[in-house]
Amino acid sequence: MGGDGFKRCDGFVGSMPQKFIDKNFTKCPMCGTTEPYWTIKTQMGWMNRNLFKCDKCGCILSAEVMETSGRNKTILTNTGLLKALSGKKNSITYFKVDEVGSAQVTQTYKDKEMPMQELQALADSI
Repeated sequence: MGGDGFKRCDGFVGSMPQKFIDKNFTKCPMCGTTEPYWTIKTQMGWMNRNLFKCDKCGCILSAEVMETSGRNKTILTNTGLLKALSGKKNSITYFKVDEVGSAQVTQTYKDKEMPMQELQALADSI
């Protein structure tokens, strides 16, 4: 997949975020393809993030690792508590649009964080 570090993780290592994106985004919210071939990479930092790239348009969606693993659903974890303190609902999974890609979509979505359900609705509207 080029030198950008994105790859499919269909084996044991990395399979949890791969299965998450494949299951929850069967249609790309930026280009509308019904056959997105999502590749992933992890960005390490203060809050580790999973980055997901659509092979059709090149858009990149990201979410905190704890979001895609489901560990942010309760305030009993440090990251869940931080999520609640930031004003977000623990029951909702949040994604950020890091890149809109080459699809004909407005740049309005770039760097915007939104609930997963909103991104799924956006995909369905294309």
